[in-house]
Amino acid sequence: MRYPPATSRAILGTGVAVFIIGLLSYQHSFGTGNSLSSTPTFSKNTICYVWHGQQLYQELYDDFEEATESLSVGYANTLGNPRRCLRGSSRLYQHQITPGHNWSELEWGFIQRQCVASEHKLLASEDDPHQIWRRPAKPQTVQTSSGKRTVIVLRTWDDYEYTEKRLAWLRTLIAEVSLQRPGKYQVFFLVNVKDPNIQLEEDDDAYEQALRQFVPEEFRDMALLFNERTLKAWYPLVPEHGAQDQMYQALQIFSQKFQQYDYIWQLEMDLRFTSHIHDTLQSATAFARAQRRRNLWERNGRFYIPHLYNTFENFSAAVDAEFGETGIWGPVATSDFIPKGPQPEKRANAGWGIGEEADLISFMPMIDPIGTNWVYEDGIHNFEDGSDTPRRVAIVSITRSSRRLLQLVSDAQLARGQWLVSEATLETFALLHGLKAVTVPHPILFSKETRMEDLLADINKGPPHSKAGGDSPSMLYTKNGFLPGPWWEASYWFTGNGAAKLWDEYVNGRQLPPMLLHPVKEK
Repeated sequence: MRYPPATSRAILGTGVAVFIIGLLSYQHSFGTGNSLSSTPTFSKNTICYVWHGQQLYQELYDDFEEATESLSVGYANTLGNPRRCLRGSSRLYQHQITPGHNWSELEWGFIQRQCVASEHKLLASEDDPHQIWRRPAKPQTVQTSSGKRTVIVLRTWDDYEYTEKRLAWLRTLIAEVSLQRPGKYQVFFLVNVKDPNIQLEEDDDAYEQALRQFVPEEFRDMALLFNERTLKAWYPLVPEHGAQDQMYQALQIFSQKFQQYDYIWQLEMDLRFTSHIHDTLQSATAFARAQRRRNLWERNGRFYIPHLYNTFENFSAAVDAEFGETGIWGPVATSDFIPKGPQPEKRANAGWGIGEEADLISFMPMIDPIGTNWVYEDGIHNFEDGSDTPRRVAIVSITRSSRRLLQLVSDAQLARGQWLVSEATLETFALLHGLKAVTVPHPILFSKETRMEDLLADINKGPPHSKAGGDSPSMLYTKNGFLPGPWWEASYWFTGNGAAKLWDEYVNGRQLPPMLLHPVKEK
């Protein structure tokens, strides 16, 4: 697969500069409660460019009718307008190296800081992120987030292969979230250095050498290095520090060091978006903000299936009718600590939570691991209630978390050595502290050969509070290994090849609604 060639553009001068130009930016507007509206609203914003004389970024959309007919799971509107397709080639070709546009010579971190400085009236010459990352963290107390600043953290490794296709995607991501719609997001890389013997904190030369060896020059001023030695120094009471079991420890440290960010999106390098990334994340955030607390955990525990409910409003009403006033309300009981979430309102206030920012946003159901035969079902450590501790787990650690939630996890690991594996960490702490957590029911495609009856029997078989769970659901890796099911060809899962096939088709012209595709291992 090759991306279409980039068209040449006129260049005035040879230097690189940052230009800030007025633009109308597209945003989604969601209604209150569980009622959603796809009517777009527009607000004045700015756009940043890096090349002298560069034309406007091209966002080429097509209207199409295919949209939701082939969707098996998910609410099509959660990530944007499902009848509007952003052309894949129009996004990627703009960020390939061409005569006069050598992207590898840029410093993406500096460019982002220039843009955010203009939007927030900050000093562009703020401290070097590397200095902030490597200096001791300032003490902080658990606090409610202001919701003003959000950061995107891309998780990568020292041996990640930065091919031309991957570089074009990374430039597209940075441009879409921080240049085309500046002011809301900044992007960082968290680079996992696999050699635990490198003294990244103490040895300036070793850190600089590793940075040059493992990160392309254009991303170095936005890349932060860590290894297991870093994590062990922070959390000595937790015996596991590998990415599989502790995907959030480095993020916890990041939230302590960069306290100006209230929320952190953790994205993976093999995640792809079929729509404008800024607008997609904003739509997911707006959906989560619009959700009320009543029976929220019960909705989180199951897939939204259009075949059964037709609308998300019908789905919410069905869950309310099933649970009435018996659903989770505030924190669940625990012997381990005093919950730090907001004081629950009276149950008579059925709208509690509407307009409240979510401390946790996930893209898969948050299910009860007990009774699932999941390989990590018994993986809870140093909690007083042991395996009886109420828990939740969501497969794929692509999330938005609040600094408050990350700090609560950090405190528990540091003071008491309490830990769970990555997919259960944020979900369980949100449940125990009574924080707002939302599963965004984004559209997921399955193979055309999947029968609806078989799909329902596989993904909708659990107990009422955890319908997507139950005994040995095929979306989990169980104690008996992988089980037969529809997930190998799904557009969003933790493995399989369905996402990669769809991405290849999308880049080569297939029209798709706003979707998340994972994993995509293209080179």
